[in-house]
Amino acid sequence: MTKPTTDHAEASPTKRFFVSMLTRDINLADAILDLLDNCLDGALRLADGNEVDYSQHFVKIELAAGRFSIEDNCGGIPRDVAKNYAFKMGREPGDDRDSDAETIGMYGVGMKRAIFKMGREALVRTRYGDDTFEVPITSTWLEGKGWDPLPINEPAEAAEKLPEPGTVITVRDLYDGVSRHFANEAFENEVRTAISEHFTVFLQWGLKVDLNGKPVEPVLVEVLVSERDDGPAPFIFQKTIDDVLVSITVGLNTGRSLGDEEDEDSGFERDRSSVTAGWTVLCNDRAVIVGDKSRLTGWGDGIPLYHPQFAIITGIIEFRSKHADKLPVTTTKRALDTSSNVWLESLVKMKEGMRVWISYTNQWKNHPRADQSNHWEDARSLPLRGAIAAVTSRDATRKTDDYVEFNPQKAKVLPEPPGKTPSSRRIVFSRPVEEIRLVSRMLFDVDDEKPGIVGEKCFELTLTKAKKRDG
Repeated sequence: MTKPTTDHAEASPTKRFFVSMLTRDINLADAILDLLDNCLDGALRLADGNEVDYSQHFVKIELAAGRFSIEDNCGGIPRDVAKNYAFKMGREPGDDRDSDAETIGMYGVGMKRAIFKMGREALVRTRYGDDTFEVPITSTWLEGKGWDPLPINEPAEAAEKLPEPGTVITVRDLYDGVSRHFANEAFENEVRTAISEHFTVFLQWGLKVDLNGKPVEPVLVEVLVSERDDGPAPFIFQKTIDDVLVSITVGLNTGRSLGDEEDEDSGFERDRSSVTAGWTVLCNDRAVIVGDKSRLTGWGDGIPLYHPQFAIITGIIEFRSKHADKLPVTTTKRALDTSSNVWLESLVKMKEGMRVWISYTNQWKNHPRADQSNHWEDARSLPLRGAIAAVTSRDATRKTDDYVEFNPQKAKVLPEPPGKTPSSRRIVFSRPVEEIRLVSRMLFDVDDEKPGIVGEKCFELTLTKAKKRDG
């Protein structure tokens, strides 16, 4: 009897479908940021475990109607990495490159996805050490059915060799919509803002990024910390959750809301962008979101919705891990995975810090701003790590084997408005009528005094004894 033959059903995706779906879920600005992020990963690898001096590195980006290019001096791509990894569509299981580095790349698609998003023709020229080579991606290859290997070519002329280790990616034959965006000044400004926010930490460390010949400046996200040990300071919390170090600070930002409205030159006044109010979320030094004021970061979920009264409140949270897949960030690197356990657990502490400062602004909202600013005259403007380092040294900071926490409300270091009376609470309880009459006769020589007055007199007598005992 003849055994039946086993047939097969083709299950692999077509190249056209794969490329289309890969690029659909990322916008054009984020694709550019993905390429810049690869430059930083190169600088990290070049340092080989040592601290990176970002002031020695540059990234130059050019947007034009017919061309895109990004150039860096961040070490380049080793030839074996180009042959076996860099141009593959995703990472193979067991690929542990960057396992000791704090990056946010997880799937190995960033460079390819960005190129496919922009156009049909690209050239990747790179120098690693003294080895220079280039990899072309053509429209013929892109439109072909198979995933044929890409050629690795030597530069045609010596003049095309890069002056120092790094990479240049050029994309031509841009799609029509992309070409129109790149020729639009508004889009250039959008990209500039996105770079200044997303890479603010690296820019502050000295990384030089030029966009169409103009340097990109960082957006400063900072909180105020008094230099006095008993002075006002932000809420801080630090804990490792699921192999991710979570660092949180919530405090007053460096804006103008605290200063005297009539005195624009006040020493307390500092320049800031309005985007720094709300929450900034960092993952391995990249700002995933800046100044979020929505339910995403807890506003309106057990605490009030964001309101202009809270414009002086800034929260910063950072997630750090060598396991990029454990960070609460999506593949676009500019959106949060809010279903992750590390995010949900951190959100509890984020709200706790917010409540402290919402209460603070409620106390001060009917008082002159100048009265408030006097308490912050010695305050320094510090980023997340600086704020945590400064506050952790205080005696009132709670330190355990599991976490570090400083609550300025509990530490009683927050200034109170002048003339503020102690907060009151209503005391209500019931006792039998005969017992109330008995106490009334003892205190007032009548047995029909009102129960509220009897109760208040009892409390006053007990309070007098308590003060004598503690005095």
